[in-house]
Amino acid sequence: MSSFLSSWDIALFHLINGQGYNYFLDWFMPFMTDLKNFSYVLLVLAVWVLYKEKKAGIVFLIFIGLTLAITDQFSSRLLKEWLGRVRPCHVLDGVRMLTDCNTSYSFPSSHAVNIFAAAFFLSQPVKKLSLLFFGIAIIVGYSRIYIGIHYPFDVIGGAGIGLLIAWPMRRLKDQVVARLIKSSDGEVGKKNKKMMIS
Repeated sequence: MSSFLSSWDIALFHLINGQGYNYFLDWFMPFMTDLKNFSYVLLVLAVWVLYKEKKAGIVFLIFIGLTLAITDQFSSRLLKEWLGRVRPCHVLDGVRMLTDCNTSYSFPSSHAVNIFAAAFFLSQPVKKLSLLFFGIAIIVGYSRIYIGIHYPFDVIGGAGIGLLIAWPMRRLKDQVVARLIKSSDGEVGKKNKKMMIS
């Protein structure tokens, strides 16, 4: 990263982490950054997708699970180790820490990678809630900076990576669903022909 971009990244980090804080955000951001807090909501969404989409819902859940497995491993195991960017809480002075300073590398934010990939997938079956899903993703990304363990560019880069992985995976899922529906329609057509002959 160039010195110009790095200086902007550090300045934005200090602005969000060191100046733009208050008592409510000091409670809210650690809550939002813990993705376990969304587990029940995701479970309800999964049940709803299965109820609404039937077989297509099963394919949807398989692909979103596969996508998140890919995004998490790609960001945590490959990119972070390859790029080796040290977290701000290890190298900058005056960082406000609202959690432990993780020992893994900083770029990209795996939280951002995963949450934006999930938001992209979930916005398809529940289009009316697309803004809500992406709004939550943005807040989660922002929380990683606020609590002191990621630079802004870690989050922005993570969001972009998550979307770039999720987009072809969702298209592949759509193709599988289309073939599944086509196959089901073909079987129904064959049954109707047999009934007409008999």
